[in-house]
Formats: sequence, C-alpha cells, structure tokens
Amino acid sequence: MSCAYNPLYPDMRTPADRARAVAPRCTHGAAASEAQMLSPALVEGVDPAYAHVASGNPITRLRGALLHVRPDPTLSPESLERTLQCHEARVTMGIAKELADDPFVMAGTWLDIKTASVGYGFVVTIEVDDFESARQVLERARRFAASQP
Repeated sequence: MSCAYNPLYPDMRTPADRARAVAPRCTHGAAASEAQMLSPALVEGVDPAYAHVASGNPITRLRGALLHVRPDPTLSPESLERTLQCHEARVTMGIAKELADDPFVMAGTWLDIKTASVGYGFVVTIEVDDFESARQVLERARRFAASQP
C-alpha cells in the first residue's frame, strides 16, 4: 500500500527532503538562461499573497508574495516555475548561492513557488504557511524587486 497526498495533513518533509525530490527535474548547464530568469529586472511589481478562508467569519491570512514578471518571448510559465523551484532546491542543498534578498529561498523553510501566465506577463506566487515567514518573503520580494538597475 502506498502513501497518497492528503491535503488535510501538512507535508512533514524537511526542506532538504523536498529539495532532493525536486533535484532530478533540474537540468544543469542552463546557467545563462537561469541568470536571466532570476534577475530582478524582470519583476514589474510585488503584491502580498493572501489566502481567504471562507467560514462563518471569513479569515484572510498573509501567505507570501506575488511577483509580477514582465513578458518575455523566451519564457513559458512552466520553464520559469521550474527554474525558480530548481534554484530553491540548489540553494537548499548548498549547490548554489542565494541571491541578494532572494525571495525564492528561505533558510530552514520550503517555499511553495507557482507561476501562472496572465494577460500582461506572468505572476509568480511564493507562499509559506506561517505568518512571520510570509512577512519575510514579502519583505525580501520587495527589496529584490527594488534592487534592479
């Protein structure tokens, strides 16, 4: 009998376990395109990412950051998402260095990174479960975006 994902129970794997699970999907040797995708110059804006819990008293919780990324004909949402997830995995495993104010990595925590295509470009969602980490992700994302030349 195998274990299946159950959304009612949190994922108890460590960040290192998650990084090792992602690593086989990461190709090496794409450093030039990876550097382009990790550039703050692509970020057009940053907004808070919220989760809305519908109940008798609706609750809104900060979950992290939304990075609005300018369109680029060489990017797809899938390639951007994989690059960011692989960057997180490589830094977590000590293979790569963290960027200045890196919003895609947080020591001791695994960030959930998703990318979607929107009419004007891409939106990268970076989320984490606890409030303090979510606040740090948002602050780092804002500083990262502001660091563009």
